[in-house]
Amino acid sequence: MTCLVALGACMDGANPTSDAPKAIPVSASAAPGAAFMSPFDAGVIFADACLIRGPFFENAVEELRVHSMTQSASSGTYFHNTRNLSVKATKVSCSLVFASKASVDTTVAELAKGTVSVVRTPPKSISVTSRVASDGLRYFRLGIKSPVGRAS
Repeated sequence: MTCLVALGACMDGANPTSDAPKAIPVSASAAPGAAFMSPFDAGVIFADACLIRGPFFENAVEELRVHSMTQSASSGTYFHNTRNLSVKATKVSCSLVFASKASVDTTVAELAKGTVSVVRTPPKSISVTSRVASDGLRYFRLGIKSPVGRAS
């Protein structure tokens, strides 16, 4: 018994920060990167941030730690460091916006594939919209709101 306790103590002290989650940096100059994110990967990030942590989004940031993001100090929005993608999570909604150079049909199909690769049956309440912005790029927005009737 003593050997097990001693061995456990040695193992715990060997590398205490290896399993600790990295904090997402916060910056006043946070902005999306310039490169395009694949629609499949955007769907994965949406599912990670907005779907697998439950319907109320308080813990969306937990999944964003692995996706190379920086949080805006002023807006709270999370921006991908190298890709043109952002995530906004509040207590009542979660959304992802990204630019795509693929066709609308291809982008929507790949978003769906990426999302279901993480969440087999996504909720039907996900909204997907797109528009061409003043910079000439087509942006897609995926969003979901918390269930109606949620207690504050």
